[in-house]
Amino acid sequence: MVGLVRGVIADGKVTADEAYRLSEWTRANPEVATRYPANLLSRRLERIFRDGKVDSQERDRLSAILAQLAENSSGLGGGARLATDMPLTVPPPDVVFAGRTFVFGGDMAYGPLHACEREVLERGGMCEHAVNRRTDYVVIGALAASDWSQDSFGSLIDEVVLYRLRGVPIAVINEEHWATGLT
Repeated sequence: MVGLVRGVIADGKVTADEAYRLSEWTRANPEVATRYPANLLSRRLERIFRDGKVDSQERDRLSAILAQLAENSSGLGGGARLATDMPLTVPPPDVVFAGRTFVFGGDMAYGPLHACEREVLERGGMCEHAVNRRTDYVVIGALAASDWSQDSFGSLIDEVVLYRLRGVPIAVINEEHWATGLT
C-alpha cells in the first residue's frame, strides 16, 4: 500500500482519478484495508465518494494524510508527533460506546469531527466539545501536531489532569485505539 500511496502523491497533489483508484484498491484488498492505518484511509475514501465527487478540500486533506503515510510506512505521523507520544492511559481501557461520553482532540485521520462523533452516536455514546465530569474518553487524533503541548492539546490534557486530581476517571486514548472499537 505504501508504494501506491507514494505514487499517488509523487507530484504533490491528489487528483479525483487518483483518489478513486486508491479507493478501488482498498476495496479490492480488504486484507490490508481492514488493518490500521489503512482502515482509516479506507473509511475516509468511502466518505469522500459517498456524494459521488471529490472537492478540492477533500483532495487537500487526503493529500496530507497520504503524505504522512508515505513518510511513515508503519502508520500515520511521519515527521509529526504521533498521538502515542502523549500522556495516554496505560494500559488502554476497553472502548465502550453505549452510555459513554467522548471528547475528540486534534486532527483525526478517520475524518472530520462530525464523522467521528456520528460513529460514537450510532453506537449509543455521547460527544461533547470540552472535558467535564461526564467525560469518559478523550480521543487524541492520529494527526497530532508536533507542537501539541503548546496548542489546544496542552490545554485539553491539562483539563484531564485537573479532573483526574478530583477523582474523575477520564481515559486518554489515541485514535488508533478508538478506531479498533468501531469494528
